[in-house]
Amino acid sequence: MRRQLLKADTEGLIHSDFQKAIPALRETELYKYFYRMPKGRLFHAHIEATYDIAYAVELAMESDDAYVYLWDTTSSYVYGQMAYRQWFENGEIPCGWKPIKEAAAERPNFKEELVSLCTTDMSKVGPEIWPHFENIFDRTKALVCYRPQFVKILEKAMLDMAAEGLSGVDFRFIGQLIFDENGHRYSLDENIALYHQIYEKVLEKYPDFSMRMIYAGYKGTDQEVVAASVEKAVEMARQYPGFVIGFDLVGCEDCDRNLEYYAPVFRKYDIPIIMHAGESVQDWNRNVAIAAELGYDRIGHGLNSYMFPDAVEDMKKRQVMLEVCPLSNQLLGYVADLRQHPAAQYVKQGLNVSISSDDCAFFKTNYITDDLVAAYLNWDLSLKDIKRIVAPR
Repeated sequence: MRRQLLKADTEGLIHSDFQKAIPALRETELYKYFYRMPKGRLFHAHIEATYDIAYAVELAMESDDAYVYLWDTTSSYVYGQMAYRQWFENGEIPCGWKPIKEAAAERPNFKEELVSLCTTDMSKVGPEIWPHFENIFDRTKALVCYRPQFVKILEKAMLDMAAEGLSGVDFRFIGQLIFDENGHRYSLDENIALYHQIYEKVLEKYPDFSMRMIYAGYKGTDQEVVAASVEKAVEMARQYPGFVIGFDLVGCEDCDRNLEYYAPVFRKYDIPIIMHAGESVQDWNRNVAIAAELGYDRIGHGLNSYMFPDAVEDMKKRQVMLEVCPLSNQLLGYVADLRQHPAAQYVKQGLNVSISSDDCAFFKTNYITDDLVAAYLNWDLSLKDIKRIVAPR
């Protein structure tokens, strides 16, 4: 079936624009096998970007409390940004915002327009891809902040993951703002309690499904800011053992400070570091080598590991898990042709590779199957290889 699909792909979309190939692939028997396949965890997922974006937009469009910003982008708001009334200070709506229902009545296909503004594709790849990507986070951040809607969105996400064969998920989270119908803004403890509440509801249908949390800070901030974030993570891990399992730093890998700057901070605290590193194709970006030197057992992405052979040998010896996200790497411009993705060799070399989707809401992909099929079609993997990467050690 793989040979047949590759032969029929006369445009080469499976290699060069997998996102565009997905709709046709989802109708094939091969894809359906992968969808039904029992899988391990989704190890690399950001809670604010791992859900059904069309569903979240639909919920906003049905609400009398939802607004959309349709003026020019400013330092405060971006065009197409959505929010609920309770998100604004004292519920007062600034200039440029209008009820989303009103905007929808004036514009045909408004839902499709909003979904398009909140997703990315290969046409956006270029020097401005990260500013574009960060604008998507700005457009959508309040969609997953309003408690009544967030409960529905996160519950649906986990139910869909379980239906897709996943046994669990590790969410990166930054303690995002959550507010309720009265405008009350949740504390970090209240956030965790809400995640627990939603998770317990999922367990009623899928009692074997597992949800864990990795607290995160931002690369680019000062050591003092990161230290405060790590302290929060340590406190939460003590309070919720087995639920909050580690700390990470997120953000553009080539844009911010490297891990050497933060290493003295991490050494002060007793908490697993599950670090974004190597989401880059630059040999000057040594974050993945630094992460290996610091002894971390899990690395998010690890794309440019091949540039540091000593680090690769160390990771192989210690069976460090690389949380590889192939379609994210393509859609953010790091790998033009998936056949040339370095993780194909990482699997063959015996590294401990897992497959994840990173920010599937914005990539128009599902939770793991699209990325698994992309890897299988492009990396010449055996079924034994697939078994290893869906249930990594």
